[in-house]
Amino acid sequence: MAENADNADQNQQQHDQTPHGNDQPQSTDWEAKYREAVSHSREWEKRAKDNKAAADELQQLKESRMSEAQKAEARTARLQKELDRLRAEKQANAWRTQVAEETGLPAGLIVGDSLEAMQAFAKTVKEYVESRLPKSGIPAPTDGTVLPEDPRSKGADDLRHAFERINF
Repeated sequence: MAENADNADQNQQQHDQTPHGNDQPQSTDWEAKYREAVSHSREWEKRAKDNKAAADELQQLKESRMSEAQKAEARTARLQKELDRLRAEKQANAWRTQVAEETGLPAGLIVGDSLEAMQAFAKTVKEYVESRLPKSGIPAPTDGTVLPEDPRSKGADDLRHAFERINF
């Protein structure tokens, strides 16, 4: 590390001594810089793996020194956290379903961390969607007994007449 600092100081001194009128481009060995960065990355990766192994070993040592009561207490605390998380998730899903039924939006679109937040979000999304719909609205669904309108629009007829006039 000290060598790199010394090299950098020497390079800076050489740069300072060159007259500014001499504009010779300095070539940079990018491949060497890349190799150096990769080796540095690999070094830190190795250190991280070593630290993980040491942390796991320390955790096992702590657990082996615990009494049975302490182990049970730690397990209970861990299970209580999991239970709280599952209860919160269940409550959020119930709120999401309630808001979906109230607004008609799919439950998957509704986000928020409270009932009020979900309702406000759903209201905003519903208003946005309604503002983007055509003013004529969407035709009501049929039960199959009503015949659909002619799928050809006036625009399609105009286009057909235009091609007939061209005589392809």
